[in-house]
Amino acid sequence: MSEFWYKACLRCGGEMEEGFALDEAHGEKKQGQWVEGAPTKSIWTGLKLKGRRKLSIDAYRCTDCGFLDLFARDED
Repeated sequence: MSEFWYKACLRCGGEMEEGFALDEAHGEKKQGQWVEGAPTKSIWTGLKLKGRRKLSIDAYRCTDCGFLDLFARDED
């Protein structure tokens, strides 16, 4: 995960806790990904992904109101 840079919820001011978006398929569990562009259907794989940039999703949740803040930062 990326370094957590703020601790207060942007909506209510509550405390934010670190987490991640889970991607679960075919018995495999991994961190979710953001994919550039609009989804394009593929008859073979469900979605066309070739040549698209993919970034891991960092997630933060407010312990008071439940607001989720998601980030997909370029890895350095």
